Amino acid sequence: MDRYEHSEKTRFLGAEFLTWLWFKIELFEGHLALSERRAADGWMDTSLMLGSPDNPRERVTLRGQQPSASAEAASALRQGKVPMKAALRLSLGVQEYAFSFDAKTFAVSGVKLPAVLGEESDEPVYERLRLIEQLDQILTELYTEFLNLRVAPEWERTLAPAMRAWVRGKLTLTQRQYAGLVQRTSKGKRK
Repeated sequence: MDRYEHSEKTRFLGAEFLTWLWFKIELFEGHLALSERRAADGWMDTSLMLGSPDNPRERVTLRGQQPSASAEAASALRQGKVPMKAALRLSLGVQEYAFSFDAKTFAVSGVKLPAVLGEESDEPVYERLRLIEQLDQILTELYTEFLNLRVAPEWERTLAPAMRAWVRGKLTLTQRQYAGLVQRTSKGKRK
């Protein structure tokens, strides 16, 4: 299989990742545990585009304060639409990042970094690079957690049914149960 065929066969992962992230943000009320006992706060920000996996022309674009919490977003999910693009915010301590994520291409765009030093030297350049690297690390940790869960048997047994219930407006998985799933799947990957 060439690279193009492989990318086409796995294109659904971006929408699943974004759906999972939305689910996790709601389950943990925006508090996202990361490795090394770090945590970030995250939320869907000012725009969200949902689309039909079967018909690319069938889309719903929502704008405003936290469009993911709207009745329109919930209705689109229940109709089988998946998030295709979303504006997101992640906050690590006092550092807040804003960006857009395109599920189809895994592209991060429009990144707004936390404020950097205002001096006329090379330090702001290095600080910006450090902040970009930090955002990349956060997204990599979240995606790694998603992939560990996605390839584990717990995905079909526990997490996918819980996410389907969430789409219908019911949270059937607790934070503690979810943390147990993550712990079990991450231990299995280290063996």
